[in-house]
Amino acid sequence: MAGFQSGDFYGASAFGRRLPGLGLAHINATIPEHEVKEHSHEGAHFVLATRGRYISTAADCDDHEGPVLIYNPPDIVHRDRFSAGNEGRDWFFALSFDSDLWAEVTSDVTLPTYARGLSDMRILRATIRLLRAAGGDATRLDLETLALELVAGAAQPHRLSNLYPSWLDGARSFIADHAFDDIGVADVAEAAGVHRVYLARQYRRWLGCSPGDDLRRRRVDRATHLMMAGKAPLSDIALAAGFCDQSHLNRVFAAHWGMSPAQFQRLAR
Repeated sequence: MAGFQSGDFYGASAFGRRLPGLGLAHINATIPEHEVKEHSHEGAHFVLATRGRYISTAADCDDHEGPVLIYNPPDIVHRDRFSAGNEGRDWFFALSFDSDLWAEVTSDVTLPTYARGLSDMRILRATIRLLRAAGGDATRLDLETLALELVAGAAQPHRLSNLYPSWLDGARSFIADHAFDDIGVADVAEAAGVHRVYLARQYRRWLGCSPGDDLRRRRVDRATHLMMAGKAPLSDIALAAGFCDQSHLNRVFAAHWGMSPAQFQRLAR
């Protein structure tokens, strides 16, 4: 039986992003069905087929039409594969956790000990958002938060309090103070004094956005302020506001304001 390291799969990756303890990849399934043997992966992972018919023995997958996110715990033996007849044209998105990070992430949540299919529309939307973000220039905070939303979706449900959590104010303040730094979910969770999966779940529930959305908005606010304050080149404004470069600023700014930075500058004069 084959044993894969965390992040390794049958197929060829079209793109991949690597964060501390976390791997994201969109993979072309190049191995024919009959060549896929029983195997396991060292770390926990999630798989979403984006093209082709995916065959899985995970629970809750039988007779389900439409996309299903597969959760496989660490070292679970399976023979999930694509059905024959579409070789070379099947694709899947994979999110993988290294053992150490997985132990930290699951220290305060309960997940199934068996492979499970997840078809709730909220978790599928989060997966698609993560796929899009991983293929672009999303921040570390964005990617980690979306990854943890998948973990929260796979976790056993438990009752959430109807009282606004006061620690959210501390989390928002930390993001405001570090909006131009390369921060991750663990940094925000530590500052707020809560578990990172709980942070990801409650932030969106109470504030209507993810921590990454909050960080991005603050960077756009800074860029907008700098454009209104003077005539600095957009390339300088982009870096001062925490963006990778001007093209990164252009995309995020247009998504936020519905116009490009250059159009805003002309409008504001």
